[in-house]
Amino acid sequence: MTEFWKSNAMYWCDVCKCWLNDTKAARLNHERGAGHQAKLEKKLYDMTKKAERDARAKEVNEIAMHKIEAAAKKQYEEDKKAAAAAAAAEAGQWTWDKGSGYYYNETHRWYYDPKTQWYYGGEPAPAWSQTPPLPASALFGTAPHTGGPVPLGHGPGTAPDPSGSGAAAAAPPGVFEKKTVTRAVVVPKHPASDIGGYQAPKTGRVGGGMGAGIVLEEPSAGEKRKREEAAAVKAAGAKAAAGKGGKAATISKEEAEALARREAARQRVAQRTAAGFGYL
Repeated sequence: MTEFWKSNAMYWCDVCKCWLNDTKAARLNHERGAGHQAKLEKKLYDMTKKAERDARAKEVNEIAMHKIEAAAKKQYEEDKKAAAAAAAAEAGQWTWDKGSGYYYNETHRWYYDPKTQWYYGGEPAPAWSQTPPLPASALFGTAPHTGGPVPLGHGPGTAPDPSGSGAAAAAPPGVFEKKTVTRAVVVPKHPASDIGGYQAPKTGRVGGGMGAGIVLEEPSAGEKRKREEAAAVKAAGAKAAAGKGGKAATISKEEAEALARREAARQRVAQRTAAGFGYL
């Protein structure tokens, strides 16, 4: 029979940078060793320190970037203002000249007639022109102007406010017609509003019993006759009871006060009930 050699499986320890047999016992003995434990502790310590250094470096970089961005933004604003000032200086300003009745641009030494919208100037021989050799930012209506018959924000172009606010002057007030608009809001009716419910009475007394309550309307002749008959029967019964005793029944002062308080309470209940039903 032919014999051949077969190698054992090996395990690489990344902490100690060495090979060992890939068996459970060999790996356990190696990891429990003092050398492996010391190198593992040092590796964990180095990882912690590296994380702290990276965090500090990140914080320093963020602070530096914030400073750079703030400086760049400040420089941009300054450059923007300088460019605007240079453009304004190049364009000049149109000022109303009362003597000639024209607008005059001292920077380019040209006149502008707001009536005909023609320009007058040029060297060595001044002349009238609708297309003067001026920068686009120096034309009337684009460059700011002061005084004269043309208000700010009007003219061939859009004249900015020389005060720097950027807001054009308001146009002359016109005639406005004030109208009052009335809008009616229609609330849709609930589809089940006519189903069920209780229809409150419209006649008689509401809010109390035994004759107390609020009178809605005068009852009909039949109802009134029935009530009168009931009152007569009640009076006859009281008279008969008094006849049997030989004299009318008398009540004490305390009982009369109690009856008065009860009647007042009944009237209050009648008022609240009637108000709850919407009769008051």
